[in-house]
Amino acid sequence: MNPAPVELLLVLGVVGFYLLDALMLLHYDEIVVVRHGDRWRASTGSGTQWRGRYLYLPDPLRPAAPLWRCGWLGDPAQSPAEHWAGLDHFVQALRGFGAACRLLWLLLLVALPLLLWRFPHPLAMLALAVSIYTTVLAMGLRIWRYRRVLELTGRQAVSLSFELLCCPPHALNVVRRLCARRGLHGNAIDAARRLLPAAERSRLADAIAERADMAIDFHGDDARLVGAKQRLEQLR
Repeated sequence: MNPAPVELLLVLGVVGFYLLDALMLLHYDEIVVVRHGDRWRASTGSGTQWRGRYLYLPDPLRPAAPLWRCGWLGDPAQSPAEHWAGLDHFVQALRGFGAACRLLWLLLLVALPLLLWRFPHPLAMLALAVSIYTTVLAMGLRIWRYRRVLELTGRQAVSLSFELLCCPPHALNVVRRLCARRGLHGNAIDAARRLLPAAERSRLADAIAERADMAIDFHGDDARLVGAKQRLEQLR
């Protein structure tokens, strides 16, 4: 039996909210650094552009992976330096959201479609709704408890928790939202030198150099672009 149109739209809506909330539009001078397990990776986004920006969709199967976007064009001497010990502490605090993110992912993207398709009993749907909101509430309580480590004020912690309760698909991106609020300070090239393994640094340098060459073709020999290209040698 095929799901009714309204039920299908509900599932598509949940998936769409999750993916659209996770989607990033990167400037040509931005990269994304993401942590998978104990390793860091970097990306300049896909080759697809929308309104002059490059699309980047984080791995939808890894909702709890911390990630940041940062730029490589600015002068490192004029950028605030990253506090790496503080970043490590922040990443450790984010690990506590992993189990809740994975559970919510299963509830929203696996259990919900299956129940709507095979067993849309009111009690089953009520139990699913209670499980979803209990998980999101647990996320909110953790945000409040660790708000200082997560570098949030009390008002910001309450506001973010309320946003997640209002739209559980967005709660799947709680780690990405916390990373976006904190940001990654400093220049992307400095971050890559600090975080990435040698092979990943070299690959990233090639990708950035390609973007820089395209920008130079468009803008001319801009001093910032030329300086950024010279700094890429630090990654090779």
